Amino acid sequence: MARRTGTKGSYNLKNGFLSVALWGLGIINVVLIVSFVSKHFLSGTERPMSAETLAEAPTAENAKIEVLNGCGVSGLARKYADLLRAQGFDPVTVTNYEGGVNVPRTYIYDRRSKNMENGLKIAKILGLPEEYVVYQASPERLVAATLIIGEDYKQIPVKPK
Repeated sequence: MARRTGTKGSYNLKNGFLSVALWGLGIINVVLIVSFVSKHFLSGTERPMSAETLAEAPTAENAKIEVLNGCGVSGLARKYADLLRAQGFDPVTVTNYEGGVNVPRTYIYDRRSKNMENGLKIAKILGLPEEYVVYQASPERLVAATLIIGEDYKQIPVKPK
């Protein structure tokens, strides 16, 4: 009598093992998803955000700023950037003002805080009045403040070396 090599029995065992493995992986996935959701969305420590929430202004130490030359005097933006770096700021952009030269006066735009913390620090360092500082948020600019040096640079009390 010829012996049958049964594939039916081994086939069922194989299918049963795969079914158990898939169910096990499915349960593991559900546990991981529930854990993630509970940790990140149901922790109870969330603070509601509102339009009135002020962004925390970085301190002068390592506050990223840009220094733009709006008067056309070669090397002036670099000199002011070096002066502000010595005071703890981090000038990440030092270049000419994109609007061209002939900006009549110096401007300081605080980009991060409505109370103009960093802009006022820059004004104090340069000896400029608070009126030179304006809050102007700019999401595309990743800096805390922008200093545009105008044609009045000779009247700025603190001169860079």
